[in-house]
Amino acid sequence: MIYEIRNSLILLITFILINVSGFFLLNYKFDRNIPQLKETLKMNQEKLQKLQQSLADLDYYEKQLEEINTKLVFYPKIILPEQTIHQTYRYLEQIDQYGPFFNFRFSLLGVESANDVITAGYSLAGEGNYAKISGFINRMEYGDPLYKIQSLSIKKPVKKTPGQIISDDLEVNIRFNGIFFSKEDKDLRIKSRFYNTIPDRKGKIFDPFKPLILDAVPPNTQNLPEIETALLIALSDKTAHIKDKYGKIIEMKKGHKVYLGQLSQIDLKRGQVTFIMDRGGIPDKVVLSLNPTGREKK
Repeated sequence: MIYEIRNSLILLITFILINVSGFFLLNYKFDRNIPQLKETLKMNQEKLQKLQQSLADLDYYEKQLEEINTKLVFYPKIILPEQTIHQTYRYLEQIDQYGPFFNFRFSLLGVESANDVITAGYSLAGEGNYAKISGFINRMEYGDPLYKIQSLSIKKPVKKTPGQIISDDLEVNIRFNGIFFSKEDKDLRIKSRFYNTIPDRKGKIFDPFKPLILDAVPPNTQNLPEIETALLIALSDKTAHIKDKYGKIIEMKKGHKVYLGQLSQIDLKRGQVTFIMDRGGIPDKVVLSLNPTGREKK
């Protein structure tokens, strides 16, 4: 019995010592680290949430990248090498061969480079009727080379002097960018497909600048030369030779009739001929000249 009591007392004392030691350790030694450990735990939990969100975002962006790469494979454009930056004017002339567009002046504004991509800025300014301008823009934007129009301004010219005759031509200013690769291993050449202008329901180009009275002009039943599509080929003192849209050479003299007008003046010194037009009661003057474009309008 004495041994049992002694053993019980030893166990009780040991239990008390363990509890007292644990109490002092927790409250006087480890208690100082508990707030710091709680803060560390909170920070780790926040990092874990951010990593989980980043993982979800990564999965989303990988799917987007896959879709973009698929689109790029079938993208109906080609990115040209930087050697073709100064061949843009030649390209515009190339698409111009498929239809008479407006007279324009061309300039390169500047070139910017970032990584392997070069962006070149260009400007066009000139005159022409709405249908020709629309066709030119349509073919330029929908052609294979990656050109993108940044700004476009079309307006009627302002009379500079009282009584001055203003033609139906419009003033147009276009700024556009071209995208090019700077890597030399890119072997891409200009290849163009050409698009017709966008027709309205009647199959014609809708010109918002065209007066409605022009819809009532008589048709060209006499098959007279149409100055809008004609080129001046040769001049003499009293005669002018023009080529119509069918490629036919026509000899004309002062007073010779054309569709909606007549030849009023031959200026051999300037290399020009002037036509006075009457477009449904709207006076107009068209000047053809022996210049590289074959046309000058006033």
